[in-house]
Amino acid sequence: MRHLDKVKKLNRTKSHREALLRNLASALFIHESIKTTKSKAMALKSYAEKLITLAKRKDLHSMRLAFSLLRNKEVVKKLFRDIGERYKDVNGGYTRVLNFGLRKGDCAPMALIELTKKKEQKEEEKKK
Repeated sequence: MRHLDKVKKLNRTKSHREALLRNLASALFIHESIKTTKSKAMALKSYAEKLITLAKRKDLHSMRLAFSLLRNKEVVKKLFRDIGERYKDVNGGYTRVLNFGLRKGDCAPMALIELTKKKEQKEEEKKK
């Protein structure tokens, strides 16, 4: 039976896994693309998409929920002011994971996770 298999544990305790996802999501929202292992990228994808969905709602409650997950005021401000605006007309599919090859040291599969709409693409759409 597959009970309790919905969360990828990533060989970490719950608190360590939450801190890892919090830091990866903050880095993703700041830099808009990061390079990490494939398993971490797949775990981050669902975490980040839930946060972007919160940012689309633009109310105080969703902002407080996002802050409780991210714990960084600057990242939450960028998420609600910039990233939430970009995806207000899109229903899902906010991030993409691209396979990147193998890491040199231990041959771990690497991946690039990025937001589908970059800041430059948003400016080009406004010009059209």
